[in-house]
Amino acid sequence: MAGASVLSISSIGSSSPYAYAGVSASTSSPIGEPSAKDEFLKFQSKSPAEKMRAMMLAKLGVTEEQLKAMPPEERKKIEDKLKDMVKQQVQNDIGKKGQTGLVADILA
Repeated sequence: MAGASVLSISSIGSSSPYAYAGVSASTSSPIGEPSAKDEFLKFQSKSPAEKMRAMMLAKLGVTEEQLKAMPPEERKKIEDKLKDMVKQQVQNDIGKKGQTGLVADILA
């Protein structure tokens, strides 16, 4: 066929970020910033109790580092709030005990 198009492979080895759409060999981020993968692995290495605490602190808009830096009075208020949140979660879980088909809490 005289008018047939020719497939070009000139993008191989190209410095274009779109040369290999969707494929990335690098999981690193700018220096000093953890990648999403690093954050995920760090979170997954925590115990269930640590994960629960981290999620509850996030709901309160506080990180563990911020909590540690707080004055004792403020920290006690946050710790008391966490205790109340845990009690509420336990009470909610007890109430759900008769439910079937519940696999995961998708709201967390």
